[in-house]
Amino acid sequence: MRRLLFYFIFSVISSLQFLSAQNISGTLKDFQTKEPIPFATVQYGANKGVVTNDEGFFSIPGEKISVDKISISSIGYETVDIPINKLEEIIYLKEKSIELADVFISDKNLSAEEIVERALARVDSNYNFNLTKKRFFFRRSYFNNVNQFDLEVEESTVPEVNQDLMDEVVAKIPDYAHSYYEYLGDFYGNQEKQKVQLIKAANLENPVNEESLEELSHRFEKILQENLGEDTFLKIKTGILGFKMDAEEINEGIEKANNPEEKTAEELEKEQVKKHKEVQETAAKLIKGQLQNMFWKEDGKLDVFEKSRKYDFAVDGYTQLDNSIVYIISFEPKRKADFRGKMYVNTEDFGIHRLDYENVKPLKKFSLFGISAKNDVYRGSMIFSRDSLGKYNPKYLEVQDGSTVGVDRPLKLMVKEDRWLFNKKLKEVDMEIRINNSDISKFQLVIYENSEIDEGTYNSLNVTEEFEFGNFKKYNPDFWTGYNIIEPNAAIKAFEVIDEEEQDL
Repeated sequence: MRRLLFYFIFSVISSLQFLSAQNISGTLKDFQTKEPIPFATVQYGANKGVVTNDEGFFSIPGEKISVDKISISSIGYETVDIPINKLEEIIYLKEKSIELADVFISDKNLSAEEIVERALARVDSNYNFNLTKKRFFFRRSYFNNVNQFDLEVEESTVPEVNQDLMDEVVAKIPDYAHSYYEYLGDFYGNQEKQKVQLIKAANLENPVNEESLEELSHRFEKILQENLGEDTFLKIKTGILGFKMDAEEINEGIEKANNPEEKTAEELEKEQVKKHKEVQETAAKLIKGQLQNMFWKEDGKLDVFEKSRKYDFAVDGYTQLDNSIVYIISFEPKRKADFRGKMYVNTEDFGIHRLDYENVKPLKKFSLFGISAKNDVYRGSMIFSRDSLGKYNPKYLEVQDGSTVGVDRPLKLMVKEDRWLFNKKLKEVDMEIRINNSDISKFQLVIYENSEIDEGTYNSLNVTEEFEFGNFKKYNPDFWTGYNIIEPNAAIKAFEVIDEEEQDL
């Protein structure tokens, strides 16, 4: 009997140790459609939780969990509590249907506009503006598409600069490029003042094929040096705009680029310190930018509340989040407004649990002399969670900001002889340039833990540049082991630079 009891205790302890050493993970899907559920909250303690990524996947380091079950919630779905030892690879959530007859609302006659007005009026009382310490993870993703890149040689008195060379240049330009920057750390402060202490940061950069571009660069350098003689200069002109570079200046630049000075150990160390400082400052700036984008802020791009008269609001129905009933409010532009979307407003305190929005037309446009630009992508989500005191805190913030740039202009490259009165033209290349490029920057901020701090703690905090930094050319799953992050999607996991022979830095 004693041996049996010992075996039972040993098995329980071993099971707990195994669970604590393993990541707790799963994928959330809709019970009916089998589609993934992004940005759902997976709670594993008071003010502690993660959100699912855009593929519905989540992962929690085992050592972070001190409870025996997790709670999963998402707007429009039933909240479920699941024992960790019964967690399955795929978790299906059922939609929560709410009948109007079952909903008790004291102000059922409120219009959508009145609900939105109350939501804005109660921001100060509903949202947490106290000083707090928040554990955060921030991912900045960049996507670039070259939709068109044409270089057409119309006339050339330099035999080496011909259409074949331009076609080769165009062929070396990648149609698509992407890169990622990730930060994990502690954020101290509130909406108005912040301090950020990084713990880890990683850069996943995808450069173009440097070897092939370097070969082209050397060919261009050789062509320049062969055609630029003493007392000559290169003039680059597009339309009425132009600038010139002296032959001596160009040759010095080529020489310096091909024969870089070897840096000392002290210079390399200073560069490392400078890099850490820049990464720290960038993280703080990005987080501040996200906080300045809150729906109640004035003079921001998102003007749905500031200029509410420009929008049509409608009550689409009701749904449930945790133990709260929320209005589903949709909005559409009128009077040339910029956005449409949906918000989920608590029927009791009028706090906004979630806001999704997207632009319906370019926010800015510019076109002049063959150069055009437009800010044609601006969309995002704001998700808030209520703490034990009923205050709303940011849980997940996302913004996607993108632009399209076009160039359709003539380009002239002229080698001229520098004379006292008139400059003599010696060589000339006339081209037409047609470029269309679009890019999107995606910013994702998730808050995992949240605790109050006082003014003295905030003022005494000294931020340092001491954190672990990794610069990778291939996705490294081990870098974030043991830390809560937004789980990488398939594109990030498949991330790898063009030159496979290069190793992780």
